[in-house]
Amino acid sequence: MKILRNHQRPNPLQIAPVIVFVLAAAQIASAQSNIAVIDVAQVFESYTMTRDLESMFNAKRQELSNEAEQRRTSIEQMRRGLAAFDPSSADYISREQELIRAEVDFQVWSTHSEQRLKTNHKQWLLAIYRNTQGAVAKLANERNFDLVLTFDRLAEDAPDSVTLRQQILLQKVIYHNSRVDITTEVLNRLNNEYKSGGGIRSLDALPANSKRAPGSKTGTMSPTP
Repeated sequence: MKILRNHQRPNPLQIAPVIVFVLAAAQIASAQSNIAVIDVAQVFESYTMTRDLESMFNAKRQELSNEAEQRRTSIEQMRRGLAAFDPSSADYISREQELIRAEVDFQVWSTHSEQRLKTNHKQWLLAIYRNTQGAVAKLANERNFDLVLTFDRLAEDAPDSVTLRQQILLQKVIYHNSRVDITTEVLNRLNNEYKSGGGIRSLDALPANSKRAPGSKTGTMSPTP
């Protein structure tokens, strides 16, 4: 009968760490996720819908500016005309009241128009983001990505070291492999859907519906609340 010598016998103290390591490795492997990254800033800048909307809003701002100038000119003419009347006359009092009403109306119109433009712009911005979010979600489902992170390209032409330092500290992703960058894919998908949805012709009406923007297709948007 062959006797197993002590140095040939398995040492439980040596086996235990190996088992622990294997189990830990298995847990890590099972917890690994497929991750992608996207440059949201680039998507916003290069999305045709964004450019068209900014063009529309610039035109609207210019339209409001022109109307404001016309109103100011009219008020100034009323003010100059008022100076030609005797302050004690009935005509002066009547014209003064008209001038006051015109000035009040101008202030109300100006405040309301500016606020409405800001609100509409905010709604469109939210719609663009939801379009982007929907396109990312659809692509992630197709490619089996569990997580998509946003990253920023460092602007090396920062005006000073303070600005550059702030940009560095705000970086969300330090490194990524280019093969997991889905920026171009998402951007192409968004632009294709926007074009097929009518492009700039779909942006005729303001304000936008913040729940679903033109250029998006039903089923492509599944934003996270």
